[in-house]
Amino acid sequence: MIVYFAHLDALKTWNSIKTGDSNSFLALYDSLYTALFRYGLKINADREVVKESIHILFCDLWEKREKLPMLTTDPKYYLFVWLKRVIYKQHTYQNIPLEDLLHTPIEDSIESQKIIIEETLERDQALRAAMDNLTKKQHRYIDLKFFQNKSYEEIADMENAALRTVYNVVHEAIKKLKGSLSVIIVVVLNFSK
Repeated sequence: MIVYFAHLDALKTWNSIKTGDSNSFLALYDSLYTALFRYGLKINADREVVKESIHILFCDLWEKREKLPMLTTDPKYYLFVWLKRVIYKQHTYQNIPLEDLLHTPIEDSIESQKIIIEETLERDQALRAAMDNLTKKQHRYIDLKFFQNKSYEEIADMENAALRTVYNVVHEAIKKLKGSLSVIIVVVLNFSK
């Protein structure tokens, strides 16, 4: 299980990235990807746009690492706001009908953005804690199905398993998660769309 950085560790990681430490960069990526992905889906429901935006964010982060600001607060807020800007920038490059522009959300206050980010991070930690109660196979199949967006058939091929077995393992894992945490079902349903 990936644990979020404590405030001081996060700042140390941020400063290490500024000096070109690729291990710190990968640790930051691994620890925040899922939370950034969920947050991105609140801004834009298109999973591919969100994935591409996260990719752009981390590429820009690495390319501009020497020019990154010195932070005194946890860098995750900085990255969430950066992701939001990348997603909006991606959105502006698309051909958008005029009617859709009228429904573009107005920028939230910094406090409401922080609340959304904190809620996303809390849900992510709760999901990870509940996933720790699964067997290795259940954990792997749930990860493949809902986080890597693989079909049941693809999972069966990848794992050399019968299709029925994959269905059963995923079903049992969801039942176990449902018992552990009611909010998990909302998260899983969001990922299954």
